[in-house]
Amino acid sequence: MQENSIESSPLPTQTHPMRHPKFVRALAALGALCLPALASAQVTLVKTTDAGYYNNQIGNTLNLSGLSGTTGSGADNCAEPFPIANDCNATYSTAPKLDAASSILGNWLTDPLNLNSNWSFLGSIPNSWAIDTEVAVMYQFNTLGATNVVAKFGVDNGMYAWLNGQYIFGKRDQGGVGLYEYTLNLGDLAAGTHFLQLILEDHGWTNGYAVDISADDFIPGPPPNPTVPEPSTSALMAIGLVGVVAVRRRLR
Repeated sequence: MQENSIESSPLPTQTHPMRHPKFVRALAALGALCLPALASAQVTLVKTTDAGYYNNQIGNTLNLSGLSGTTGSGADNCAEPFPIANDCNATYSTAPKLDAASSILGNWLTDPLNLNSNWSFLGSIPNSWAIDTEVAVMYQFNTLGATNVVAKFGVDNGMYAWLNGQYIFGKRDQGGVGLYEYTLNLGDLAAGTHFLQLILEDHGWTNGYAVDISADDFIPGPPPNPTVPEPSTSALMAIGLVGVVAVRRRLR
């Protein structure tokens, strides 16, 4: 009752219009409408046509090389992460052995800011490559903080992944490329420079690659500053930061 009488009375001269009860309620209603939409938004960090580091010099040097810490059986079976023709579905909790391609890949897992000359920075990572060969891909993220980073991939035939040089995933499936074939929940990224390193495997008649990496929040850090190779400044700004125009800070 008292509220109605206040609203129907003229505003006192000393009360700021933005403090009037009607204005406060209207502002609260607007916030209730806007906040859910903002909270559900995501920041796209990388999509299939985006830039990254690329190495297509591996060829088939990794064929039948086995898993890390083993001598390898030399058999073209499901236990082999780089088969010649075997097309069974398999998951690998142990990283594949990369020794045979060590001179090609260089120190990409231990010193990714100093890549050898087999690596190139491309404005768009190819979505296919030479049949029956493997290629390496690397994305760099410079951030002051990122939350709930999720990477979704489609690869024909298989994929092996490292985050900052630590092996996190390996799998091979039959069939073509579907963007949500492999999902990696990378969690939160602390402030700093991070690298997502991939080997894409193929042993069939066709291959393909698709990627979508997103985060709930992403605050970009300083642009990357690699020594080898030396892409242009504008290209450097693009690495892993596609969609930064949509970056928002976490609502508090």
